[in-house]
Amino acid sequence: MKKFMVVVLMAILSGALAQGRLFGEIASGNMSLVPGFSLDVRARMGAENVLGPLALRGGFGLLTGGGTQFGIGADVMYFLRSSGSPDFYFGGGLGLLAGGSTLFGITGNAGLEIPVTRDFNFFVELQPALRFSGGASDFVLGIEFGPRLYFR
Repeated sequence: MKKFMVVVLMAILSGALAQGRLFGEIASGNMSLVPGFSLDVRARMGAENVLGPLALRGGFGLLTGGGTQFGIGADVMYFLRSSGSPDFYFGGGLGLLAGGSTLFGITGNAGLEIPVTRDFNFFVELQPALRFSGGASDFVLGIEFGPRLYFR
């Protein structure tokens, strides 16, 4: 299953290799605030300017809190770049979370990227999500933070 997810992620990003800068988010942390506390660690990769001004990002993660779950997801993001100051971005995507039960999620994101060097930034991101499992649904609000590396 893990090999299949890596192949899917690489297929999504393979068309983006020549389009814009690639970026990776290494072991970012996510703290879910609603409905209860949980901790999420993710590794993701993306590319800028894949669909015009839009960036694509995909990855996988582990979620703890009431059991361990494995998740995959993909996002489309739009960056509002400015020179020398923090950059704002927003977007949305889809995710799948598997563990005790399987959840399908529709996610949003709004974040702030704080430049440190040309290729190394920190980000803080607010992530609302609607999750569906069988006939039930719930709302999750998370805050994510971590480093973002850009590759030339």
